[in-house]
Amino acid sequence: MTLTKDMIKKLRFTGRMDIDAALEARLLERFGEEPYPETYFEQDLHEQVRKYVNYYNEGKKTVSMIF
Repeated sequence: MTLTKDMIKKLRFTGRMDIDAALEARLLERFGEEPYPETYFEQDLHEQVRKYVNYYNEGKKTVSMIF
């Protein structure tokens, strides 16, 4: 499972997450494709994205891609 723009829209609305355009681009870059040879499950993907967004919004807007 990969992160898509539709999933980000749902996270913004139903998850009430503050995701700006710069963060959206970084999320799609990081979670937009499966890490070979593993795969993401929906729950794992959601949790990783939630942690990434929270860390970004805490004022640490320089989140590294190796999170």
